[in-house]
Order: sequence, then structure tokens, then C-alpha cells
Amino acid sequence: LRRITDSYRRMRNTVRFLLGNLHEFDPMQHAVPIAGLVALDRWAIARTRALQEAIVAAYRSYAFHLIYQKVHNFCVVDLGGFYLDILKDRLYTTPQSSHARRSAQTAMWHIAESVVRWLAPIVAFTAEEMWGHLSPAAAPAPAAAGQGRAESVFLSTWHELPQTGDDGVDWEALMALRADVARELERLRAAG
Repeated sequence: LRRITDSYRRMRNTVRFLLGNLHEFDPMQHAVPIAGLVALDRWAIARTRALQEAIVAAYRSYAFHLIYQKVHNFCVVDLGGFYLDILKDRLYTTPQSSHARRSAQTAMWHIAESVVRWLAPIVAFTAEEMWGHLSPAAAPAPAAAGQGRAESVFLSTWHELPQTGDDGVDWEALMALRADVARELERLRAAG
């Protein structure tokens, strides 16, 4: 139970970070076009898109344990251990309407819109609460045009993530280098 509780907290805290940094972000007014996003933000959207394909396939085969594992790993490793950790500096030091901040918020909005739908069948109350905090006026209309945002995450469909293209960046090598540098910094810190 402790392990499950810890996993749930990690996913919930990731969602809280996303929502907290989307405060006053209206994607209809502030979103950066995909081609104009910072490369790291395009990577985050591409990673989310690839994961969503795997999650949709897992839902279709009723492999709920795989969904939980994939979402948890995404929150802990891809987001918490890499993307959001790097993003903090940009979010906290750039002006509210700067391109760098809006680029990050655009990616975080796409991620939040996806994650809320992934989590809905597994942690229903958390997903519904998250849905209520995502900007209702800014979301695209559901299938029945003109009706605005669905009242509940359970009345929505999968979020359509944009294609980002290939930036030519070897993200795996960059992540490995970052891990090596972090290990060395920690060793030096421990040595005083």
C-alpha cells in the first residue's frame, strides 16, 4: 500500500506542477505554434504523443497494469527526472509573456490535456478534479461542435497531440550525458 500511495503521489504532484504553471495560460491566445516551440518542448510533445499511442493500445486490450506503469514512469522519469526539472529555470526566470515561457506552457498544456484523459479510468476523482482546473474556456470543443468543453473528463475523447517532426537531436544521448554530469556533481558535492 505504501508503494501504491507513493506512486499515486508522484503522479498527482506532477499534475499539480503542470496545473500550477498553467495558471492564466489560455492556449487560444498564448499557445506557440508547433514549429516555433523550443526543441525541448517539441520533444516533450512527441514523447507524450508516442506514449498516448501505447496507452490507447493498452486500454483497448484492457491492460490496465501497463497503463499505470507507463503513466507512472512518464511522470517520474520523463517529466520529473528530465523535462520539468530542466523547465523550472525557464518558467521561474523568464517574463510571463516571453516566448520561452509560452513555449513551455504550450507543451505543458498538451501534456496535461493528455494525462488527465489517461488517468480518468484509473484515478477517477483525481482526473475529474484536474479536469476542473484546466482552463475550461480555452479547450477545444468536443465532437458536437459549438457545445464548448465537456463538463466531465468522462465525456471527452483522447487529446489530439500535434505532430512535431524530427529535430535531429539525439535526446537519448543528451539524457545520458545529463545523468553522468548530475552523478559527478553529486560526487563533488558530497566531497565538499
